[in-house]
Amino acid sequence: MCRAELFRSFFRLIVVLITHHMLRAALFLPLFLVFIGSSCSRSSAPGEKFSEPFSGSKYMSDKRHWRSTGTGSSSDLGIAKQRALLEARKNLASEVQTQMLAASEQFQRQQEVGDQEIMGKTFQQLYREVLNTQLNDAVVADQKTFSKPNGQYAHYVAMQAHKRSLYRHMKRMNEASQALSAEQRERINRMIDERIAEAEE
Repeated sequence: MCRAELFRSFFRLIVVLITHHMLRAALFLPLFLVFIGSSCSRSSAPGEKFSEPFSGSKYMSDKRHWRSTGTGSSSDLGIAKQRALLEARKNLASEVQTQMLAASEQFQRQQEVGDQEIMGKTFQQLYREVLNTQLNDAVVADQKTFSKPNGQYAHYVAMQAHKRSLYRHMKRMNEASQALSAEQRERINRMIDERIAEAEE
């Protein structure tokens, strides 16, 4: 469509050259062609692709780490950083909770019928108590700041937490718990040991 428009415009200009104001039109012709060409380029070119920082597999959770990212914007750089960090911590907590809930449900299904409810609840209580403590030890793995044309700052944060540390803390709390029998605590310890082994592979 853009080329057809160019040719029609060019034809009309030729008519002007022949019939009216030949000198003025001849001087205008190069500028006119450049304008039409640049307009076509802008209208036909695809939109620019923008890849946000920390969007690759390197910043996704794996066997050893839970990972998350966060972003914050503000005209105040300090506030932008606080918002990004808050979002990254919230996303990290959500990531841990999702995985640990799945592990808890799997563990509960593996227990004897009479023990399923109490074992499942105990395991969930363990990881929830540990979660609040251990996420405070999560570290900022990387961060970047960009200035926007509107004067705002966009700050990006990548965080990570070691799975092994959380599991070991869960094990210590389980061993100190009095809510279960020694045999039940041992079953939870075995499950936690399996998770620690996976995190150390």
